[in-house]
Amino acid sequence: AGSKGSTPGSAKVAGLSAKLSGVKLVKDGTLTICSDIPYAPFEFPDDDKGGELTGFDVQLVNSMAKSLGASTDWKTTPFDSIIASLAAGNCDMIASATTIKPERAEKVNFSQPYFDADQSLLVLTKNKDTYKQLSDLAGKTIGVQSGTTGADYATANAPAGATIKEFQGADDLFAALSSGQIDAVLQDYPVNAYRVVKNPQQFVVTQKITTGEQYGLATAKSNDQLTAALDAALAQAKSDGTYDQIYTTWFGQKQQ
Repeated sequence: AGSKGSTPGSAKVAGLSAKLSGVKLVKDGTLTICSDIPYAPFEFPDDDKGGELTGFDVQLVNSMAKSLGASTDWKTTPFDSIIASLAAGNCDMIASATTIKPERAEKVNFSQPYFDADQSLLVLTKNKDTYKQLSDLAGKTIGVQSGTTGADYATANAPAGATIKEFQGADDLFAALSSGQIDAVLQDYPVNAYRVVKNPQQFVVTQKITTGEQYGLATAKSNDQLTAALDAALAQAKSDGTYDQIYTTWFGQKQQ
């Protein structure tokens, strides 16, 4: 569609922006987004750019919003209360490396999956031969982030005598590992892998745990139209190469 002489690109955007027509938003023309910030490499302030928000989720959702003709407003929200915050109407959607789970899907609508993720074990480099896998942490302390699938996995699979210690933020986890409060971090592989990329001298991933997890963008149960709009924008980002470009920026290659 589009008037004669318009470019295919502008016609695409016009078609997508119509998908937000009539959608009730916290602020007209803006997608207000609840996100657990910082959670590198998905959402975090870039200290090299004056604290500007960046990350995989940020770049992907900002590009999707643009194709829908909307701006974005990111709201820092602790992960363990993020679904309640969406339900309370504080935001239109959640973009926060959120694994699609049946019990969460009872409370929110999920978009189509946008990221394949697994769990992993991160330890100090000096301990890489001691803690090669989760079973090596019997009697040790494993750090997890509250309310995450990593916390669920640790609870279900920790070896005998292991203590599971919860932290509210990902940065708190890495600080606790560095200071010796915990012996390992169990959480999403891409988050641990990115930390190793940033600091290979200090950290190493010793085990990748395949769980088949996928991330989705979440909207309120009553907002089917917004879910459909996000699915359309995600499909376009994947078809026009935007998704691959952003993925490669953060992970060095296209998603396999």
